[in-house]
Amino acid sequence: MRPRAPTIPLLIFVFAALLAGSCSGGRPPLVYLSLGDSLAVGVGSSDPPERGYAPLYEAHLERRTGREVDLIQLGVSGETSESFIGSYPDPAGSQLARAEEILRRSPGAFVSLSLGGNDLLQAPDDPERRREAVERFGENLDRIFETLHGASEPPPRISVLLLYSPEPGGPADGWIARMNAEILACARRHGAAVANTPELFRGHEEEYLRPGDIHPTDAGYRAIARALERAHPVPTGQDAG
Repeated sequence: MRPRAPTIPLLIFVFAALLAGSCSGGRPPLVYLSLGDSLAVGVGSSDPPERGYAPLYEAHLERRTGREVDLIQLGVSGETSESFIGSYPDPAGSQLARAEEILRRSPGAFVSLSLGGNDLLQAPDDPERRREAVERFGENLDRIFETLHGASEPPPRISVLLLYSPEPGGPADGWIARMNAEILACARRHGAAVANTPELFRGHEEEYLRPGDIHPTDAGYRAIARALERAHPVPTGQDAG
């Protein structure tokens, strides 16, 4: 008995599958690793898994590259640079160790990092203690960048967020500026891109921040995602790696 020819719907399905495989080149998904504190998690947005800056940036990467992107969210609310390192290299007690493990399996991954706000918030309201907190943050950030950058070859494409001021003109502005100076210096030393969130937030605090809160609104998270897009322009299509 002669085999029956494939039906038209089956032929269409097979053709579509072959075309999809041809467009993607059969390459695995790109990896985007979101690291840091409550901003990385999306706290304050109406729907963190969809409207935080990490999922918004993931969607941007997919549009730019034409490839599937796997978002891995490791952010922890309340994380400081100290707790981020934790008991490194023990992955059970360190966001840094978990990130390093993922990056070893995903060379050239995209990484965003939000840290520093809690370092300041948890520092005692004393100038000397706050200076110590800023210096310690800079030392920790150097170690974090060095570990992440050395986790794979090619190294990850890291973008770090500058801190915005929730109360412009307030007493914390000077300390935020010092933290941002540490972030900029560390980023230069380790070749990381810098997302200038303060530039986009300035003059839009009422729209971008929740009333009486340090966390952004949905509009604020969209602004942070734009800052990431500007910090690390992504090639289109086949040139995206």
